[in-house]
Amino acid sequence: MKTVRVMKIVFDDESQLRSLDELMRVFCSAKRYAFHRLLEGRDAKDIIQHLPRQFRLNKRYAEDAVLLAQALISSQRELLPMRLEDVQAKIEKTEK
Repeated sequence: MKTVRVMKIVFDDESQLRSLDELMRVFCSAKRYAFHRLLEGRDAKDIIQHLPRQFRLNKRYAEDAVLLAQALISSQRELLPMRLEDVQAKIEKTEK
């Protein structure tokens, strides 16, 4: 089980802000990489093992990046039929 702590970050200097920005940038890149590898059909366990080496992240961040990418893919697949219905309705309205 993972524990999440909510904290307020107070920046006394710019170096802390830059460090946080860099961590967020790397994590988003890792999530995007995991998303594309999952779409290619690669196994999540292989991606989790590869991410720390490529992006210099610890295992927790690698697991979270893959988990978020999997959630995004599943939500997109779930919403696809609704999106197709909306587009079809727009096409029919335009044709009228």
